[in-house]
Amino acid sequence: MMLTMLCVDSDLQRLAQIKQDLLPLSATLQLVEATTLYEARQLIVQNSDTFALILCAQYLSDGDALSLFTHSQCQIIRKIVYAQDPSTQQLMNCINQGNIDYFFPLPYQKKSLTQLIETQMSNYRITHHQQKPLAEHAQSAPFNETRLLKPTGFQDRFLDYSLYSDTELSNLVIQSLYKILENNDEHNVRRRYHANHILTREGQKNRFLWFITKGEVLLKKRNAQGETQDITIMQAGSMVGGMSFLTEEVAFSTGIALVDTEVLKVDNAIFSQIMHSHSALLAPFTNLLLRNFNRRLQHSISTELALQDTLKSLDVAHQHLIESEKMAVLGQLVAGVAHELNNPVAAILRGSDTLISLITTLLGHDNKSEFSQLAQQTLQRGLTVTPISTSEARNRIKHLLPLVGDKNIAKKLVNMQLDKEDIPLQIGHDFSQTVTLLSQYHQAGTILRNSNVCATRIANLVKSLKHYAGQDSATFSATNIHEGLEETLVIFENKLKNYQVIKEYQQLPQIECHPIELEQVWTNIIANAIDATKGQGKLTISTVYLPYEHSPKVQVIIEDNGEGMTKNVLEKIFELNYTSKREGNFGLGIGLTICSQIIKRHAGSIEVESKINEFTRFIITLPVFNAYIENERSALISHQFD
Repeated sequence: MMLTMLCVDSDLQRLAQIKQDLLPLSATLQLVEATTLYEARQLIVQNSDTFALILCAQYLSDGDALSLFTHSQCQIIRKIVYAQDPSTQQLMNCINQGNIDYFFPLPYQKKSLTQLIETQMSNYRITHHQQKPLAEHAQSAPFNETRLLKPTGFQDRFLDYSLYSDTELSNLVIQSLYKILENNDEHNVRRRYHANHILTREGQKNRFLWFITKGEVLLKKRNAQGETQDITIMQAGSMVGGMSFLTEEVAFSTGIALVDTEVLKVDNAIFSQIMHSHSALLAPFTNLLLRNFNRRLQHSISTELALQDTLKSLDVAHQHLIESEKMAVLGQLVAGVAHELNNPVAAILRGSDTLISLITTLLGHDNKSEFSQLAQQTLQRGLTVTPISTSEARNRIKHLLPLVGDKNIAKKLVNMQLDKEDIPLQIGHDFSQTVTLLSQYHQAGTILRNSNVCATRIANLVKSLKHYAGQDSATFSATNIHEGLEETLVIFENKLKNYQVIKEYQQLPQIECHPIELEQVWTNIIANAIDATKGQGKLTISTVYLPYEHSPKVQVIIEDNGEGMTKNVLEKIFELNYTSKREGNFGLGIGLTICSQIIKRHAGSIEVESKINEFTRFIITLPVFNAYIENERSALISHQFD
């Protein structure tokens, strides 16, 4: 079906551009042009039943679009106006009086103009489906051929309703039905209902198709428990009952008018009659129906996906709840263990402190010889820890060896920190025997220190357990990281006897931390390294100072030469309850999780690098000045003064 559009614009250049931009529509649209208001009126009078659309500039050389549309006597359905600087008041008058159907501002986009004209052509075809073909009118009222763009063909094409939104397409169908029923509504299709009127009933057969033209309709449905739930509210322009109307199945839901509502109520007979006599309505209605079904399907799929996501979330929440319950039970267990350990550990610590004091007193009583004084100093050195790198110890032994002539004696002197002192001989002993005797004093002090360290560690562990169970709070202090590492090595001294332990310490500042918590980290990582190397191998402990200007940090690197870890294990080792231990090495899967939490509480980071059958390396980075600790200190001081 060929349509004709009158283009009116006094700007000849713009008129030519519009004609050029609309060439893609020449198969279904022929253009007639006018450059003045007078010329346009003459064309309309001569061809009163011909034009389907008028595209007009708001301002013309001898008038405006409003004057053209107000005084025009033709039956023009689609009127479109454009302007560079439109008169808002004039446009409002045009729209309110129904004199124009669309307005667009200049400049325009070619694609937008083409789509707009196609839409208006579709609207015209639907609302004027009973008009005679344009060719018949053309015979009785020929155009001035000099002003006509020749069409390239006469085959019509299926209307492109994708240009319409859901609301626009629905309104198009509804307005078409209204126009059809305007002079003949013998079946009372147009209805008005008060609030709470029921349109459809769930589970009952529905024989009607309902188009809502005004008001709101609530859709309700029963759930599996028989309870009625609200589904959605259908607004004006919506269609109700489409699925059950076409399939003749029972209604899926109950539709209830929420307010005074106007509808078009169409049964099968009326619908068939309308479609038969107004075939042009079939295409937009079919498109609208398909859209409704598609929207329902999309909604169902979206709902299903949302339910699946909800189920997954519930599963995750359930797992978290289970883990929380496990941790709660573990907390109770920890509190009980801490209570049972506290008293005997306190007794060991008191005895250890007393023994150290007594030995010091006994050794110093009435003994003023140089050897006795040195022996007492050596014992005292055994009671303290002096971190020394493996490489430094080797260099000092190598330097001392030419002087003493025995590597074992040189090693003992370096270990006792006596390699730079003169050694007075004990009466009746040579140099080698004197060094061996001093080594025994040092060993006695070391044993006492180790006992004290282990007892202290147990006491600290009890404090940590009580802190974990929420019965106590960890204490903070400025700490030498090396001391904590050395004390941890003391605890594992027996298990490390078949290991090559390499210590590479840099000079480090003290850091603000909870030392007890950090010792838990060193203990856990070294214990894992021992398990991974199965009782023998190499353990390397390194420290590095990172003197960043605004945030200096220290690093502790603990590496073993064990079997390593796969990528899958590396991704999970910090997860709660995950353990890779086997073959008798019991693991709860909470150690590294707690380590990670401790490091995070210290505003630090913990990283793991590993290669199968080569190494596993833990890299712990900690700030020297800890804002988290500082906040704790401020809160504690504030609490003390409250």
